[in-house]
Amino acid sequence: MATLSNVELGSVVYNLISGIPTGISGTLPFLVDQSVYQIRNYTGDTINVSSIAEKYQPATINLTISQVLGQMEAQGIGTKSVKIDTLSLTKGIQEGTSKSFSALAMSQLNDLGKSVNFYQCWS
Repeated sequence: MATLSNVELGSVVYNLISGIPTGISGTLPFLVDQSVYQIRNYTGDTINVSSIAEKYQPATINLTISQVLGQMEAQGIGTKSVKIDTLSLTKGIQEGTSKSFSALAMSQLNDLGKSVNFYQCWS
């Protein structure tokens, strides 16, 4: 993988989840942006949404999937059957499915670590 933009990662998410309605798919670049901002706030790293480095992409994708599934669940879409890449949810999106992807993304963020700054105060 190389660096990808928010639009390109949005396309990846779109291709991973079957049956995303147009009302949600049109907001995918914005949802990727939100995921990148969350990762940026968590890690303290500078991440450009037009050039997302490879190491941030898995967490960005999973956070975005979590957001998409949450929106689909809230709108009652995908209650019959949803396919996410090779994972097939025959009973549709159940409560907690989006939280599972969010937890996976947080685990990936923990692997990335956080930037820590130390300051010395003279008083």
